[in-house]
Amino acid sequence: MSTIRRSTRKTALKSPICVGILTIPHSKKIKYGSSHVMKSYVDWFMDRGVHVLLIPYDTTQHEEYMTMIHGLLIPGGETGYILKNKAFIHSITRFVELSLQPHLYFPIWGTCLGYELLLTVIGGVMTFKRYVANGLYPIQLTPDGKKSRMFHSFSPQYLHFLEHKKSTLQHHDYGMSVADFMDNLHLTRFYHILATSIDEKGKEYIAAIEGKYYPIYGVAWHPERQSHSGAFGDFFLSELQKNKRRLIPSSFSLSDHTLHRCSQYTHLGKYMCYFFKP
Repeated sequence: MSTIRRSTRKTALKSPICVGILTIPHSKKIKYGSSHVMKSYVDWFMDRGVHVLLIPYDTTQHEEYMTMIHGLLIPGGETGYILKNKAFIHSITRFVELSLQPHLYFPIWGTCLGYELLLTVIGGVMTFKRYVANGLYPIQLTPDGKKSRMFHSFSPQYLHFLEHKKSTLQHHDYGMSVADFMDNLHLTRFYHILATSIDEKGKEYIAAIEGKYYPIYGVAWHPERQSHSGAFGDFFLSELQKNKRRLIPSSFSLSDHTLHRCSQYTHLGKYMCYFFKP
């Protein structure tokens, strides 16, 4: 069993923030549990002094969990079978709905599949086109991206790195074009397109989005796996800190979950996962 890691960074928060991470359901039976969260997502927050609460993807207690966390992360995973998982889609939909309450600042971050699911929940998108990208790619900021909450505080040097170097770790088979986004009125009303990138065949797809009026963010790449992507983790931490609600302490801890290699993904076997048992 794993133990809770305490941050040793001098910048650790005096009053710890708590973020929820939704577990990802499995397409096949795994002896360690029915769903998981990759350890890299947990470390992304714990290295910043943030407490992490793993939330089962099929929970029916969304309101209760909202009282225990300052924000939510929706991780990556395999697009095909997860889009057919009604319980998972329902959970994300419910958390997004609850986050839009008046006078509440509740940040949500979606990575890779999580970003796609934020398009699904708001725009009703249930199918995505092929945009295969595996490796490091630059991104191109849009005019909205350059003045966005996400990017506006980044240094000119870091923005130049993002746009002109192999800067973002893309690992996906699907995505959305700017044209398809602009054809969806629900998406254009809710989100700004912040950045685009190019797939292995040179096709452009959307790489980052941001809620126009709500702190909801999505990126197609994996900043949690990159040592030089700390600016994105720091940005989301600053968003979590804006949620001033006093939380009800949770009795759950990471030691309640089995830590093991990610055996459900043959291509990600070197990574560690927290497995969740119902």
